[in-house]
Amino acid sequence: MVYRGKPSAGCENCRKAKKKCSLGSPCLRCIKLKKACGGYRDVSQLQIQDESAAVILKANKQGPRASGSSKSPVAAPVVRATSLHGKSTPETPGSSTATSEISLPPSSAADSLSHKRSRPTLVDLDATEAVEINAPGGTFLTFTMKPTPEDLGSNYFFSNFTSDNGHWSVLRNYEKRAELNPLLGFAMKACGLAALDNVHGVQMGRSYSRMLYAQALTLLNKALRDPRQCKSDESLIAVAMLGYFENITCDSKESIASWKAHIQGATQLLKLRGKAQFNSAFGRMLFRENRAQFLIRCIWDDLEPPAFLIDWEDDLRRLSDELQWIGPADELTMLTFEFAQLRYELRVRKVSYNDAIATASDIEMRMSQWAAELMKTNPFWQYRQVEVPDSPEVWNGQCHIYNGHPTASVWGTYRNVRIMVTRTQEFLIRRLALSPEQKERQLSYLKSVRRQMTDEICMGIPSQLGHGPTNNSKHILITAYSSIWPLFFAGTCALERIGPGLWSTALQDMTPSQEASTSAALAQAMWIIGRMEHISRIVGLKWAEGVAATLRGDFAMHEELLPEGGPPHGAHVPMFWLERMAEMRRNREPGWLKKVQEGGPGPRVTMEENAPLSTGLMAGAYPKGLWKGRVQVDEKTKKYRNNSMNISSIINP
Repeated sequence: MVYRGKPSAGCENCRKAKKKCSLGSPCLRCIKLKKACGGYRDVSQLQIQDESAAVILKANKQGPRASGSSKSPVAAPVVRATSLHGKSTPETPGSSTATSEISLPPSSAADSLSHKRSRPTLVDLDATEAVEINAPGGTFLTFTMKPTPEDLGSNYFFSNFTSDNGHWSVLRNYEKRAELNPLLGFAMKACGLAALDNVHGVQMGRSYSRMLYAQALTLLNKALRDPRQCKSDESLIAVAMLGYFENITCDSKESIASWKAHIQGATQLLKLRGKAQFNSAFGRMLFRENRAQFLIRCIWDDLEPPAFLIDWEDDLRRLSDELQWIGPADELTMLTFEFAQLRYELRVRKVSYNDAIATASDIEMRMSQWAAELMKTNPFWQYRQVEVPDSPEVWNGQCHIYNGHPTASVWGTYRNVRIMVTRTQEFLIRRLALSPEQKERQLSYLKSVRRQMTDEICMGIPSQLGHGPTNNSKHILITAYSSIWPLFFAGTCALERIGPGLWSTALQDMTPSQEASTSAALAQAMWIIGRMEHISRIVGLKWAEGVAATLRGDFAMHEELLPEGGPPHGAHVPMFWLERMAEMRRNREPGWLKKVQEGGPGPRVTMEENAPLSTGLMAGAYPKGLWKGRVQVDEKTKKYRNNSMNISSIINP
């Protein structure tokens, strides 16, 4: 292989005329000259020319002369590649070597790096990889290869952001194309290199990824001004990629604002593309994925969701061949849309508290029915709860096993929205004229729902981060990305049970207080924050670190829902978790991890008892009926069992 220099990225007509190309599709020069634009080639595939066959042929011709015998049989060449920093060693003493330096093709080094999950180590772009060819006659030809940032980013992207039968599987086709859209290429490489730099550390990796991001942003602005190119799949994918980039590199409040801007832009593109995008499976997938992201954005800021997201649902379902698999996710999306609309109407005061709580109660009831029906009738969407050995990666020895992508992500969304619905219900209940007994019954039920959702989120995390007993995610980066929001909402529920006073004490004191040592909720909150730290530092999604920081210090968003004070009730928290909390406060290398590795599995944390569920109704507050859970009581201990909230019935007044 030889390096041919950087070829022109322009279209065929501009290259022949040796003119500057705008890189549009079609380019501005071809439009002006009214010529058919021939498209673009993948310049990264043209920088290196494979001359292995010519080198081997040359070696075969020189082999008999080097060995001194023309009658000896000619052995087939053997190619052996060493590690990124390794050195090749001749197999026979005294053999001669020839060295030639070339650039790294899109393979090997980045592939080996993409599967490491150890402590970050610096990847030196000047380091070479040796490839040794054993030619006939004892001649060894050694080649050294230097990786380029673009190659590292591209390989890491396809290895970690895509899968054959899962997330963005269609993008695997782009990997095989000879001509890759420049906009999409820059966006993919920027995401891949940024994620690789977060995990392993690449020389100038941050600067290179920012440069690729800027190039992609420039091409995207040009594409959005083109009436045809702005409706292409590549433009919409690039917008989503740049949103991913912001989450990967999120190191300031501006990154969150930029992510919101990308989501807003993607939604505008969805509307501009029209219903024609539903004619392809890839177009339908892009619509569903961006719609889900924008609904999160609406709920985040209490924005009004665009009407077309629900008005086009019938056409989307009619053209979906995969409806039997994706139909339940669409149903959940519609419930999420209704909830986002309710949040917006509450913000602008377009709905009364009584009407709002009736709507919220109806949404909560239908979400419960959605979950029960799915677990009962749809094997693809069912999950199993199994007991596993205790470890720092598993909460309370329980784990959920899912069937695959996107089952776990959709169940996580369900639990997120259900938590937010109950918070909205509680916000409204506190503002209605109810008797203390009625208010307490309803608040107890809503807190029980949040407790159940929190535990289920924690049970679903291990398999998404590769720590489950089976059916672990094959692409940790993608499933870890979809786990950040569930962990955040589970963390807010755990903090709700702790209270702001005790949480502040636990974070500031070098030694846990007596109250902290008796709170299982505090241990659960610390476990959740630990999972976010893992996602940030090991998986490489820096956004998780910012979310964890919010849990550590920001109680403002749910302050009205917290207990007024006093020590929380719960079970004893062993020294395993007390040391974990103290180590995290000191922000140093955790000594508890070494103790766990040396001493075997850690002890199980006894969960708190479930609060009794509501058995009454608020007079006139729930005209459509109230959803009630069935409580299971242990006959021996006379205490409520954990996870005993099974669906029973609707109580109508």
